[in-house]
Order: sequence, then structure tokens, then C-alpha cells
Amino acid sequence: MNGQHKEGDSVNVSKMVRKAKRATTIRTVAISLLVSLIAFFGVMLGNQYLTSWSYNRANNSEQIMNLISGPDEKQTGQVNYSGFLNGTFQYYTAKVIEGVPIPWADRKINYKVFPFINFVSFGGDTSQSVSLQDENMKKQGYEYTRSYNGLNGQREMLFYIPQVDYNGKILNDLPLLQEMDQDKLVEMAISFDKDYSLSEVKQMTPPGLTQSWYWVDTYDNKAFYDPYIDGNGNKSYATPDVEDWVKGFGISHSDSSEVSEKTFLEALEQGVQLKGHYQYEFNRIYNYLKKDKAKPDESDIRILGAVVTGTAKELQVLNGQPYVRGITLGAVVDKY
Repeated sequence: MNGQHKEGDSVNVSKMVRKAKRATTIRTVAISLLVSLIAFFGVMLGNQYLTSWSYNRANNSEQIMNLISGPDEKQTGQVNYSGFLNGTFQYYTAKVIEGVPIPWADRKINYKVFPFINFVSFGGDTSQSVSLQDENMKKQGYEYTRSYNGLNGQREMLFYIPQVDYNGKILNDLPLLQEMDQDKLVEMAISFDKDYSLSEVKQMTPPGLTQSWYWVDTYDNKAFYDPYIDGNGNKSYATPDVEDWVKGFGISHSDSSEVSEKTFLEALEQGVQLKGHYQYEFNRIYNYLKKDKAKPDESDIRILGAVVTGTAKELQVLNGQPYVRGITLGAVVDKY
């Protein structure tokens, strides 16, 4: 009898042990699942916070750079694709010529939470300019080509720095205005014979033309543009800057009289403080302008050229203006 009782007790103890083990296993699995879920959502929330911070930083950097570049360009839209600790955003711009928009650029910018780690590549900056040989320029011995926008086929403007030797190969596109419909809306880049103050530019530009953008002297190494002689004795000359390279500022509405040098200086100050993707470029320009002062002021802004818009007929008033060293055609669009 006692043997049967002991045997029953042993069976009960085994059941209790198995039950306890199951309970422990279930509790361990439940705790592990809960911890995993918490960790998963923690990582997801952390990733969202960090990528959002990285995106905002990269986007701010682009927005500030756009304030001092891209003549007549306005941003029209943006799409953001975020991944794990990195992402890319794509934004679109249009040129606005006398109130008429022209689709212009489609840019993709990468951003990363940790610049030295790359989990996934989402693409990168894209070049949408196309250089094509102009037969008339070739016959006249020009050493450079025309640039066109790869999305819409429009011409891109060229800019000539005062005092730089281009071997006499400086374009004057004013005769082209006579070959087109006189009601066409046209954008042209004027390169001046020397640098001027903003007030001087506003006064000397003929009335009736819209001064839409001003090209600022940000060239801290003009010796780079000096003629170069290679090892074979061949001499090469500077080529003009395409519109994507130049820096300046423009109007945000039709009243150009309200534009001042502060527009450029405020954007430059923001770029320096942000310490973003274009930190080197913002610092370079800032230091060049301020020289030995604590910070640059409006008197340090010298204008090398301007972008003007109007009808083909109106722009012909620029013929014979003494301050025009070179003038190149940009975008052309119908009024309606």
C-alpha cells in the first residue's frame, strides 16, 4: 500500500515538474517575444527619428544652396524615400520666364544618418546638361560648346568673368532675337565688362526689362582661369561658366526693386551655420567676401552680370550697351 502511494506521489511530482517547465518555457518565450517587439518598434522609431533628422538636414542644405544658385529656378515639388539609416529625396524645379514656368531639373540627393556607413544605395546626383557643338562657333574657332538642358532641349546660359582672357571668343546672342517671333519670352545672361554694385546695375539696365537674377563675384582664385601652356607648348584659354556653376541671387516676385544684397548674405550665413553638405562652398564664399573682417556686408557684394527677361523685341534694347561684354541666350517660351 505504501509502495503504491509513493509511486503515485512520484507521478504527481513529475507532472508538476513538467507543468512548471512548460510554464517557464511559455513565460520565457512570451518575455522574449515582448522584448523583441519592444526592441523592433524601438529600432523602427529610432530609425524614423534619425532618418527624418538626416533628411531635414540634407533638405535644408539644398534649399539654402538653391537660394544662391540656379538662375530663375523655382522648386515645384519633392518626393522623399527613406530606408534604414539612409534615404534619398527627389525634387523638381522649373524656370519661370515672365510668369511662364518651364520644367527644368529633376535632382536626386542621398542622405545618411552615418556618412561613413552605406546600407543601401538609392541613387545620387544626376547631370542633365548636354553639350553640343555649334557649327558657327566651330567655324570661328571657339574651344567650347553650347550647353542644353537634357530634359527640355532649352539652351543654358553662359557667363564670362570680367578681365578673364577667353581668347576673344565671347558670345553675343543678341542677333538671334531677330530670327524668332518677337513676342517670344526670352531669358538672357549679361556678362559685364567689370564688377558693379547692385544699385549701379539696377540703374544702368534699360527700363522695361525684368532683372530676374544677379551674378555675384565669388571667385577667390581667378588665377585658375589664366591661359595654360601644356608640355607641348599648346596654349589653352578659359571657357565660360555654365549657369549651374555660378552663384548669385534673384527676385521672388515681380518687384525687383525690393531685392537687395541681404538676400544673398542671409542665405550665405544660414549655409555656414548649418554645416551641411555644401559646408566647404559656403565657407569658401563667406571667407572670400569678408576678407579680414568679422563678417561680410553689403558693400562686399559685387555684381559680375545679370539675367534679364522680356520679349525678344524688348531685349534688343541691349544692343550697343557699353557695359555688356558678353550676352547669351537661355530659355525661350511662348507667352501663352
